[in-house]
Amino acid sequence: MGRARAFTLIELLVVIAIIALLLSIIIPSLRVAKEIATGAVCLSNQKGLSTAWHLYQGDFDGRLVGGSTYYSGTRATPYRWVERPLFQDGDNPESSPVPADDAITLEHRLNGIRAGRLYPYTGDVKLYHCPGDRTNVREMPPFDVYRSYAIPGLMNGEDFISRSGGIYGPISQYRVAQFPGSGSRELKVAVRFTDIRSPGNKYVFVEEDVSVKQQRWNLGGFVLMGNGNFWEWWDWPAYYHNKQSTLGFADGHAEKRRWEDKRTLDLMKGDINTRLQPDNADLEWMNRGYLPML
Repeated sequence: MGRARAFTLIELLVVIAIIALLLSIIIPSLRVAKEIATGAVCLSNQKGLSTAWHLYQGDFDGRLVGGSTYYSGTRATPYRWVERPLFQDGDNPESSPVPADDAITLEHRLNGIRAGRLYPYTGDVKLYHCPGDRTNVREMPPFDVYRSYAIPGLMNGEDFISRSGGIYGPISQYRVAQFPGSGSRELKVAVRFTDIRSPGNKYVFVEEDVSVKQQRWNLGGFVLMGNGNFWEWWDWPAYYHNKQSTLGFADGHAEKRRWEDKRTLDLMKGDINTRLQPDNADLEWMNRGYLPML
């Protein structure tokens, strides 16, 4: 019987090269497939949050839930949808001690979610976290943020200058931004559902990655038109779903948005820190959906 023929070194190298080539093709495809799959779950989360947001205003005579986590200072927001991290979910951050910024645990973060005004309508902390958001496992404490979503600052959030009469008083001064071709304009904050024009085009939840800003939790809400400039990002959507993000809207529906401008994607991925981006169609679309009264 003849001896079995062994692989030559050249043949072995060819096989290894073929395997490496196949892996270089398959692995990115698997990553894209995973991002698409997490996007589907995230879209369901956004739908659930938007529905809860809509139900809340229905139960409270059209008043919108507070869209910020700020409970003190000039931009304090009453009736907040979530709270900052708390020792217990029954804590009131307006009068109770809260964990030190460098001692926040996951349980403190979940307590803040459960203490929010929307939690009775959602009943599940998982709804507040996108499965594509790896911040809570990628970042070291205390930057391991859990909550993936934020409410825009003009949806009863903190995007204004001042209130009169404290946290429960009316807004007395609005922020002003420069709009292309039409000069300056006040950024009016919606406080009731009837303030919102075209609810199907105005988003109320957006994915936000705050790890790039080294925040210990998702502060405030999602704000646009930095420094009063229409073409300047202040916050920007997260990069979790293969050049797409999910958003929840004021009529209760949710959808994916594909980003087209390379500057948007580079900012989201942390490749650039250039927030001033004139004529960015992605930013224009976000701004139009950000303005509840237009």
